[in-house]
Amino acid sequence: MTKKTHSDTPDDLAARALAEVEARAAAAHARELAESEAAAEPEAAAEVESSVSAVPTNDSPAAIAARVSGPRRAVTLDDDEDEDDEDDEDAYDDRWDDASYSHHHGPRRPLRDRARGRSGTVDLLMFRIGTERFAVELACVEEAIDLPDVHHVPEMPPAMLGVITVRGVLTPVFTPDDALGVPVERRSAGLIFRSERGRFALAIDDVDDVMSLDLSLLRDAPGVDGSDPVVLGVARNEGSIVALVDAEALVEACQAIPVPELA
Repeated sequence: MTKKTHSDTPDDLAARALAEVEARAAAAHARELAESEAAAEPEAAAEVESSVSAVPTNDSPAAIAARVSGPRRAVTLDDDEDEDDEDDEDAYDDRWDDASYSHHHGPRRPLRDRARGRSGTVDLLMFRIGTERFAVELACVEEAIDLPDVHHVPEMPPAMLGVITVRGVLTPVFTPDDALGVPVERRSAGLIFRSERGRFALAIDDVDDVMSLDLSLLRDAPGVDGSDPVVLGVARNEGSIVALVDAEALVEACQAIPVPELA
């Protein structure tokens, strides 16, 4: 309150009262401004933080992903999947050419070893001699042909029938009569193999068909002991019996007696 003195005039009193009102109004306005600034401070801080987080950083992609999406579970190989892969590897069959097989497993195991272990699958070419059916590994046969006229040569070994010309190359022709124990009757077809000394033709009665054999279904040939070097076992195909023959052993049996070098 303004203290009145005897020297104050009415105009002086009015001026002082007006100044006090203006001072109080100014102080109230200042307090309102301070309170408004205090209330706006958290929002401003949030905006500043947002603008800072939007600035590109030099973090790695993994760090950025973790900041955006939160922690992530590390990716690891599943043990069960590994076991499945191993099973698939063990189940890898032999229906591949030698180059593909070697790429996966190295040199192909001889058919004799696979047949003895009764493991794997093999593609076979079946053929007939008389009324009997035989089969050799398809990969061992270079080609099957209609047997042309066979020309005799001097001093032929007993199993040799003569020679034919296959693609411009003289090729000896042998009969498997003694090696398989079944005489060839018509000799209308031939299977071409390749031995260390060149091509080798086996005279047969007819080419039959191609079959895939699960070697676990192979059975020992009746009346044949384990020392037999040619017949590896027998299997059923469409109600008949097929004898599985080791092509390499068959060629060796037919060429047991030296033959003339023809190719």
